[in-house]
Amino acid sequence: MEKLFMKQKNKIATAMVLICVLLLSLLLAGCVKPTEYMVPMRDGVNLATDVYLPKTSDLPHGVILIRTPYNKDGIAFLGSNWATHGWPTVAQDVRGRYASEGNDTVFRSDHADGPDTIAWIANQSWCNGKIATFGGSALGIVQYLAAGGNPPNLACQYIQVATPNLYKHAMYPGGEFRKNMIEEWLKSQGSSYVLPDIIAHENYTLGYWTNVTIDDKWQQVNVPAIHIGGWYDIFSQGTIDGFLGYQHLAGPGAIGKSKLIMGPWTHAGAQSTKQGELTYPKNSVDNFSQALFWQMVDEYTMGGATTFDQWPAVTYYVMGDVTHSNAPGNEWRYANDWPIPCTEQAWYFKADGTLQTTPPGSYSPLSFTYDPEYPVPTVGGGNLEIPAGPFDQQAVENRDDVLVFTSPVLTAPYEATGPIKARLYVSSNCTDTDFTVKLTDVYPDGRSMLITDGILRMRNRNGTDHWELMEPGTVYQIEVDLWSTSYIWSTGHRIRVDVSSSNYPRCLNNPNTADGIYKNTTYKLARNTVYVDSGRPSCLFLPEIPQNLTTAHQQWVHPSQLLTFSQKKPDLVTSSLWNNGLIDRFPLLHDLFEYHSFMIQ
Repeated sequence: MEKLFMKQKNKIATAMVLICVLLLSLLLAGCVKPTEYMVPMRDGVNLATDVYLPKTSDLPHGVILIRTPYNKDGIAFLGSNWATHGWPTVAQDVRGRYASEGNDTVFRSDHADGPDTIAWIANQSWCNGKIATFGGSALGIVQYLAAGGNPPNLACQYIQVATPNLYKHAMYPGGEFRKNMIEEWLKSQGSSYVLPDIIAHENYTLGYWTNVTIDDKWQQVNVPAIHIGGWYDIFSQGTIDGFLGYQHLAGPGAIGKSKLIMGPWTHAGAQSTKQGELTYPKNSVDNFSQALFWQMVDEYTMGGATTFDQWPAVTYYVMGDVTHSNAPGNEWRYANDWPIPCTEQAWYFKADGTLQTTPPGSYSPLSFTYDPEYPVPTVGGGNLEIPAGPFDQQAVENRDDVLVFTSPVLTAPYEATGPIKARLYVSSNCTDTDFTVKLTDVYPDGRSMLITDGILRMRNRNGTDHWELMEPGTVYQIEVDLWSTSYIWSTGHRIRVDVSSSNYPRCLNNPNTADGIYKNTTYKLARNTVYVDSGRPSCLFLPEIPQNLTTAHQQWVHPSQLLTFSQKKPDLVTSSLWNNGLIDRFPLLHDLFEYHSFMIQ
């Protein structure tokens, strides 16, 4: 036992030494120090902007821009490293944050500030007039908003775990307020003062929300981008919608030139195998988008002859059983577009709690009581401030206010890849309520592992721009959007669907009244009913992928073998610390290591 303890102690000590060495190399990479400028925006507000310039490379040159609400000083190691290797890099505090002037408008000024900053960079002697943008999450959202302004000097973008529509994917998915993420993130940024305004505009109107969406500006987007996200990310569908907008709806400079990468990741999980309660194989870690980024930047800011445009449009990870190495799935696949061809298969809810592909007969409806004072707790899924990823749902499935429908044990693998939607026939004794739907994989040992989920606020069933309250007792056909996934249930597993009326605290618990968000002074108990008869066949639609097609897609080539560069291929910093879980034990290092894989040796 003592030897085992010493071995583990030495392993941790060695890891800490490696971490320290890597930290030192990051912090001292090239020792290029930035010059800070106060860059004027169109309204006279000045934004603090650090410029990292190469000491020896030929200028002018293509430039990489990173705009952040999290303090530009945190990007110093990346800016210094890139400048040392010939790439001018610009880091900027967005409006009202850290060293920048103005009030923090929480993304509402980035549609103008982004293009203004790009124009300023293009006018500098060290810039060749072509600027790439980079970053994830908030750093990705500001990129989408800037692209909607069609800045002429924007060349390409690397957008990770972000959304082009804050209302739809961040604030009000399905019309319901995303309580925990929005309130806690704003609180952590010291920006809770914008919350009353967000709540006051719970219905979608372009008059208010146009500054934080580009859904009405796709034709203004004229650059290629790498859109990278995760199936368990808070913005997973936002990443997909961003790709589809650039690829099919945008201007001529963007159409057909973007790439979509979807992994089995949570919001900050692309460099880890651990997602929620599951550990995926080592191949699940993102070890190729970095090289693809450099190839894109080389081609679109420097005119390099690369094969970026020949890379498949879509690279996605199909998930599966993680307990058996020979189980189908847990591999990367390619496609020319999204969604991939599939058969939309209805899985019907039966009164006996089964989930079947045969339509139901004459069955009585199923009812449950939803009490806003006792909502179904959030257990995993697409979260930011609470545990995220695949979690076992058995504890919540045992509640009286959760309807559970489970398929027979599968005798062959079953794949679903693409958008997931539920069609429900429902009624309530209240004028408003919510309906939630979860999709899970039931392992042979009984675990019910979450794959994806969705919610719909009934007053928004026909659009988030207006209310349509319910008539108590009236049956409504509704659609609940569970966003998208790619998953294979193994032989011996079962498919399960859970239906309820709350997912708290991820989403606000609906008080079942006609009041607006946070306007209620009381609440009601909702008696909610789901209909499962032949005339009202509630079901879940899965994008079924035939097994012969699945087999044909299993030929996988490591992406690095497909990348070529016109200039010297950058040697990227790599570390096994992510893969063996050691970084997960030191959360304070996450921010520093978030972009470590983009460092050049």
